[in-house]
Amino acid sequence: MRRTNERGTAAIEMVLLAPALILLLAAIIGAGRIVTTKSAVLSVAREAARAASEAPDAVSARAVAQQRADQVAADLGLDPSRIELHQDPGSFDRGAPYGVEVDYRVSLADLPGLGFLPGSFMVSAHHTELTDRFKSR
Repeated sequence: MRRTNERGTAAIEMVLLAPALILLLAAIIGAGRIVTTKSAVLSVAREAARAASEAPDAVSARAVAQQRADQVAADLGLDPSRIELHQDPGSFDRGAPYGVEVDYRVSLADLPGLGFLPGSFMVSAHHTELTDRFKSR
């Protein structure tokens, strides 16, 4: 049995729920973008450490790592100017670990649906490779 005084209640409920649903959708999309950015930053760290570990000496390893980090960041859609690369070459002896840490600043204005929020946060990743036993000295 249908009541006549309930006309339009579905429309009112939708009007009340729509902002919450839109905010939830924006948060889900933003979280997905953060996870994608974290994965890209990890790839940058891995590739920079790998390239540095194959360099013939510690001086060229630093330059090679920075160049490779910028290249991979650009290929993955990250802004290379926001990349901070910290390198720990250790002793750079054959078989020694070469560590690279990458920090990337993400602005909340870059996230879809959250462009009105001020501020930013840092996404970091660390990777260590062993120095190539046959190329390093």
